[in-house]
Amino acid sequence: MERGARVDGDSVPAESAGSGAAAPAERRAPEPKPEPEPEPADKRSVLRDHDFRALLASKSASTVASAVTWVVLPLYVYTVSRSSLLTAVASAMNVIPYVLFGIVAGALVDRSSPRRVMIVVELGNAAIMLTVPALHAGHVLSIAVLCAVGFTSATAFVWFDVASSTLVPSVVGKTAVFHANGFLWSVATLVQAVAAPTGFFLLNRWGIGWTFAALSLFYALSALFLAMVRMPSAASGGVAAGAPASAGGPGRAMLEGLQFIVREPTIRLLTIIGMGSGISAGAVYGMIVVFANRALHLGTDDYRISWILAASSAGALLASFAAPRLRGLPPIPSVAGLLVVDTVLMAGYALSADWQMALGAILLWNLAHTTLMIVSISLRQVLAPPRLQGRVNAAGKMLAWGSVPLGSALCGALTGWIGSRQASLLLVAPIAASLVLAAAMVVRRPAVTDPSKASESP
Repeated sequence: MERGARVDGDSVPAESAGSGAAAPAERRAPEPKPEPEPEPADKRSVLRDHDFRALLASKSASTVASAVTWVVLPLYVYTVSRSSLLTAVASAMNVIPYVLFGIVAGALVDRSSPRRVMIVVELGNAAIMLTVPALHAGHVLSIAVLCAVGFTSATAFVWFDVASSTLVPSVVGKTAVFHANGFLWSVATLVQAVAAPTGFFLLNRWGIGWTFAALSLFYALSALFLAMVRMPSAASGGVAAGAPASAGGPGRAMLEGLQFIVREPTIRLLTIIGMGSGISAGAVYGMIVVFANRALHLGTDDYRISWILAASSAGALLASFAAPRLRGLPPIPSVAGLLVVDTVLMAGYALSADWQMALGAILLWNLAHTTLMIVSISLRQVLAPPRLQGRVNAAGKMLAWGSVPLGSALCGALTGWIGSRQASLLLVAPIAASLVLAAAMVVRRPAVTDPSKASESP
């Protein structure tokens, strides 16, 4: 037998393997015990992790401020102007910054500490909120100024959201990403469900100035919770462990995120579908107050509008429990099924004869739509390599969420021309087109069954 021959899988010296004089016995080192398999994500409670709890608390406080802002701001604009187009423009300020700055934020977050970025922008947003009571007290608060405040606040949110998407896999690990995102969405949607009626109450009782002063405190509280998150040294330095920073400067770094989306077939398909569904979603999200007023004949101070908004949040809450259950299923067929439900329920919402029907339709519609969003975000976090997390997540959201203001603007313009109900019904077409694309891909190629087991990219 040759030197180094293997017997039962172990290498032994040739001298001791032959029939000659036996060599002194060598003490064999005990075989290392295999590392235990990570506990499956659907059985692992990420709530035991101190850092995740701090991150969850931070995002909850931030969501209170953000959700109330984007209830109060469009409502105030419509109450003052009675213009559906101006209301759509005000709503669009929530997502336009992602189109302009998303990929830039991704490149910068990948080169810095995600937690530090989040703290800085939350403190910045606290200062931004305080400009509203100051301007209101000076009687110089206009619709244009409010839109500028909304745009600036949403720009700060871009950096917060991109850094948060990068932080989640670092805190909980990739095997628990779906589970962690489920918790984050469930808490966020519970907050949003309360935020809708709260926004109506605060605007009616406190006015625009004191309402925004209160929102400033929540952003400051979010920054305080973030300071409690303890980051590993590699993550706090801004580059994932073992992953070198991209060469070629910021321009090259930004391009890498887009290139990965183009090359990775599952993420590429979900991004294209997201753009179509985002246009249709913009017609719902950005026009709820206008639809309730013009199609359902509810006054802008009618609290039934707040219940419709709360039903939308309840649908998102249910989605946070439904999405993790899709983790082991082929994503593309699952997405195709969600798109069928999305299309049918959006048409049902547009055709609602009264506020009760609209409430039920928007609840179920947002259940399907938000489930699709959670699945898309989780797949990006699982499939993207650590050094590209910020850029890939930012680029994906930039392309998918950037279509939302387009849908809001189209619906606002069409509402003044053909009516609110007809405009909403017409904008079912983009989500229907996404359904056709997903169905075609189901037929043409197999999908990844369990994305968490996909091979990691270098």
